[in-house]
Amino acid sequence: MLLRAHQRRPGVRPGRPAQQSQPSTKGRRRSLTDTAQSTTRPELIDSLVRDRCDEPADRLVIAYCFTPYVDTSGTVMAKRVRLLGEPVDVIQNEMSTIRGIDPGVEAVAGDRIRRRAVLPTPTHFSSWPSIREWCEAGQAKVDQWVGDSGGTAPWRSMYSRSHFVASHYLAALVKDTYPDIEWEAEFSDPCSRDANGAVRFAPVEHDALLRRVRSAVGPLEVEPDVENVFAWAEHLVWSRADRIVFTNANQLEYMIGLIPDPQLRRRARERAAVAHHPTLPPRFYELDRADQELETDRINIGYFGNFDGKQSPVDVVRGISALDMNLRRRLALHIYTNDTEKLDEYIEALDVADCVRAHPFLPFLQFLELSTRMDLLLIVDHPLATDADNNPFLPPKWGDFAGSGTPVWGLLEESSVLSAMDPEAIRFRTPIEQSTAAAQLLSQLARGVITL
Repeated sequence: MLLRAHQRRPGVRPGRPAQQSQPSTKGRRRSLTDTAQSTTRPELIDSLVRDRCDEPADRLVIAYCFTPYVDTSGTVMAKRVRLLGEPVDVIQNEMSTIRGIDPGVEAVAGDRIRRRAVLPTPTHFSSWPSIREWCEAGQAKVDQWVGDSGGTAPWRSMYSRSHFVASHYLAALVKDTYPDIEWEAEFSDPCSRDANGAVRFAPVEHDALLRRVRSAVGPLEVEPDVENVFAWAEHLVWSRADRIVFTNANQLEYMIGLIPDPQLRRRARERAAVAHHPTLPPRFYELDRADQELETDRINIGYFGNFDGKQSPVDVVRGISALDMNLRRRLALHIYTNDTEKLDEYIEALDVADCVRAHPFLPFLQFLELSTRMDLLLIVDHPLATDADNNPFLPPKWGDFAGSGTPVWGLLEESSVLSAMDPEAIRFRTPIEQSTAAAQLLSQLARGVITL
C-alpha cells in the first residue's frame, strides 16, 4: 500500500506555517449558524434582491435552496452556476428560519448572477402548503420578468435542483407555461427514497396546485400511484424535463429502476446524464484563509461533516483509541462538525483528546482553503440501502476534495462510486464500519510504513 510522493495541484498552496499542538476547541468558537444570522442577514438579503443588471440572462436557475444559506445542495447549485460559464437569473427561497448564512459562499456564483429573486415564502422540506406558496410566488416573479421582456420568455434554458423538491415543482410549471424553454433537472439524491431505502412520504393536497401539476405531466398522461410529494416531484421530472442530471451512474440506475411505467422509464433514460458534484477552480481554494493552525509534528487528518448517523468518522476515532500512545502522538484527527459538544463527550469517553480535535463547521471558502493544508482528507460512504444493488450515493464533499491537491482516505462501501475510482483519486481505502481496518492504516501512517 505504498504511495507515490504526493503532488499538489497547481495554484494550491502546498506549505504550512510553523504551528503548535492544540487542545480541543470546545467552547472557544461559535458555529457559523450562530454567528451569521444577527449581523449579516438583513444587509445581505437586501443586497441580494437588487438585480445586478436589467438585462435578462439566457438561462433561468430555480433553486429553492441557494447561497448564501448554509446548505450543501445550495452550495452545489452555486458551483454548477460558476462552471456553466454564463450569466443566469436565479429564483430561490428565503431560508433564514432553518438555515444560517455564510456571506463568503456568495463568491462562488458571484458575477454569474444577473437577476435574482429571493422569495419570502415559508420554508419547509416537503410541506405541500409551503410548496404551493413557493410556486405561486415563483410563477408571479417569472411572469413579471417575462412582462419586462415584452411578453416573451427571455430564457432559452432552465436548471432546477433538488433537494429541496419544491425547485422541480416550480420548474415544471414554468416548463408547462413556456414549453420552448429547455429544462434541465438535477437530483442530488433519490427523492422518494431515503438513505436506507425506505419510502420518503409527505401528503399532497387536492387543490389548485395539484390540478395544475396533473395538467403538466405531458402527453403520456401517467400519474404516480401514490399521492406523495416526493413521488410527484420525481414524476414531473420524468415527464417533462428535457435533460435529467444525476450525480453518479449508480443513482441513475437506482432511480430510473424505480419508475413503474415502461414508457416513462424509457423517456427518462433517453434524457439521463451523469455529472459528479462539481469542483471549483484552484483560485477558490485561496480566497479566505481559515483561522486554524495545524501541528507540524503530526499527520493532520481532516473530516468535514456530521459526526452522528451512519455516515460518520466514528470508526476512525475508535481506530485511534486502539493505538499505543507513542503512535497517537504522531496523529491529529480534526473533525469539523455540527455538534461539537456531543463529539467532545465521545472524545472524552474514548480518552482520545490527545489526538482528536473537535471543531465547529467552517465557512465554505475557509473549508476549501484548509483542505489544501491538511495532510490527509477523510471521506465516508453511506452504507448500502436495503433496496439497492449498488450504492446510489456520492458524498458531495468529493467534489471539493478533488480540487484540494491533498490525498484522500476513503471509508468505502464496496459497491459505491468512490470504490470504483482510480487509485490515484482515493489514495487510502478501508471498509466502512470496520474500526480495526482503520486502526491498521493509522498505525502504518504513524510508523511511517506508508508515506504521504
